[in-house]
Amino acid sequence: MEFIREVFSIPFGYLIGFFYNLTDNYILSLLFMTIAVKLVLLPSSIKQQKSMAKSQRLQPKIRRIKEKYANDQKKQQEAMNELYSREGYSSMTGGCLPMLITLPVMMGVYAVNYKLLSYVLHIPADVITKLSELAKNLGNLGTYEKQDFRMELTVISHFNELDLTGIPTEYVEKISDFANKFKFLGMNLEQTPQAKVFNVLWLIPILTGVASLAMALYSYIRQRKTNPEMAKNPSMGCMTFMSPAMSIWFSFLFPASVGVYIIMSTVLSFIQMVVLNHTHSPKKVLARLMVDEAINHRAKEKVVKNVAETLNENGKE
Repeated sequence: MEFIREVFSIPFGYLIGFFYNLTDNYILSLLFMTIAVKLVLLPSSIKQQKSMAKSQRLQPKIRRIKEKYANDQKKQQEAMNELYSREGYSSMTGGCLPMLITLPVMMGVYAVNYKLLSYVLHIPADVITKLSELAKNLGNLGTYEKQDFRMELTVISHFNELDLTGIPTEYVEKISDFANKFKFLGMNLEQTPQAKVFNVLWLIPILTGVASLAMALYSYIRQRKTNPEMAKNPSMGCMTFMSPAMSIWFSFLFPASVGVYIIMSTVLSFIQMVVLNHTHSPKKVLARLMVDEAINHRAKEKVVKNVAETLNENGKE
């Protein structure tokens, strides 16, 4: 698992580091990285939107198949597969595939935010090891701060308390500058919100919950309009509130920097969803599909007609 995180962390570390060198601001670098990822995944999101429209169009046919083969699950599945194949629809494209694409992104970004010295600032491993040993010797660290997986964050948090004798000046200045700027709205981003300790860090879970709930409610309302049958499923209402609850829970598990990324990603996803719902609404997509099908049908008719005329001319000869 550690190897997988390393593989995903390296490209995102370089990407965030690139934007950090341009902006000299970690929050802006995180925002630009998130926007870049959204743009790369935009074709997949558009494809998912079109797939949802196709799914909506197929619902009457799917209902008829379920009614016809209500007592024979095997024939029902065969008929469904035949329908999907004939219509060029893939449930994978509309459901699981986008999730599978975004999973490596989440893993990479989360891992980068635990190893900022390695992946963003590109501090040599031997220097990080020495700084970690110095940090572990501090007497005011809690058990959580001494965990190996978050030692780089601990170094950033307590950098001004370390005895930096023997550490090259270029790295001292680089880390010190980063540590002083690693803040957002007065919050130290290397710290983790604590459910039992109410302070300014609670702003991260609150903003995360609000953004996630707004997106979930919008998605649910849209689903009720475009696909009423699916919206009647009790699990839909459950997921509407489960997703924000999970986001809030994650915000209490990870450093504030990860929480900021979740907020940014959620807000950008919400904006993208609203825009795509306007530019690629089910009605517009279905209308385009019908036009394309009409054009294809006429093209096929023309080909058949030309073939028939050719055969007739050859027969006369």
